[in-house]
Amino acid sequence: MTDTHLKRTTILVNDCERSIAFYRDVVGLTEYYNQTMSVGGKIIPAGEPGADVHLGIMEGNRSDVAKLGILEWTGPRLPENPGFADRTRLGIGDVVFVCETPDMDPLIKRLEASPDCRMHCPPHDWAVPTPDGKGEIEMTTLSFFDPDGLFFEVNHKRNAPNIDAFGIKRTTLIVRDIQKSINFYKNVMGMSVWYDQEMPVGGEVLPAGEPGAQVRVAIMQGNDPEVGMLGLMQYLDPVVANPGPYPRTIGIGTAMFVASAENVNDINRRMIEVGDTYAHIIHCPPDHDEVPGADGKTIELTTMSFFDPDGYFYELNTRKEVG
Repeated sequence: MTDTHLKRTTILVNDCERSIAFYRDVVGLTEYYNQTMSVGGKIIPAGEPGADVHLGIMEGNRSDVAKLGILEWTGPRLPENPGFADRTRLGIGDVVFVCETPDMDPLIKRLEASPDCRMHCPPHDWAVPTPDGKGEIEMTTLSFFDPDGLFFEVNHKRNAPNIDAFGIKRTTLIVRDIQKSINFYKNVMGMSVWYDQEMPVGGEVLPAGEPGAQVRVAIMQGNDPEVGMLGLMQYLDPVVANPGPYPRTIGIGTAMFVASAENVNDINRRMIEVGDTYAHIIHCPPDHDEVPGADGKTIELTTMSFFDPDGYFYELNTRKEVG
């Protein structure tokens, strides 16, 4: 385990209140935060400086990690993303929220009744290799697109204990070169490899690639042994189309990752030291600020932001209580 971990994945949406209601009343997450504010425009490459935003944060079975952020630009609004909410396929640059539920039957009934959900795969029985490759984890899985076209896979284990409430186990990234991504998250971000296996995917659960394609999946672990992990997936045979250079902005229907680190400056230094491989992905170098904490004490905050090798966007923070 390491001192770097993924606190939450934030999705950029058209209607924050609609999405909060969907994840609270249909999916089964708990509303943790619901506020409006303004953003300076420096850390996040979206919208205009000083724009008004609406931020919701939902939590699952854990209150300290693996939260889901929901972010809407309310004024000025972000440009529309026509067709994104109606898409049926995923590819490089897309995210998959991998979740777990203790009760599959009530969840499927709520999802099927919701006008804000597009089901992709009804409950489907399958198995994946265990981390050591010597056994199998038997699961029942469903998958769906949310109101803004973000994709969720929900699992219920049949031969192992399940969590006691709905939770996001990890967010999986579909990548171009998984070894390059592993090296980045291990050597630059300071995470460790928890799982690394090749396997075929049938095509029922995940709307990407071809049925029966061979994939490699690696799961990177932060400072929690169970949740808040980051998945990496590459289609090996046949490969999926490379979309080319990634955009240097994010918008409605995309996701950004909010993570914490023991020392943001160390990660920034490692990015610079490896030269052109990673230094060009820095969007905002470490910036220092002091903010009031929930208990009234002052928090010293150091924040940087960057794109990973496949264009996934990160806001990385180091917090220190100073008085």
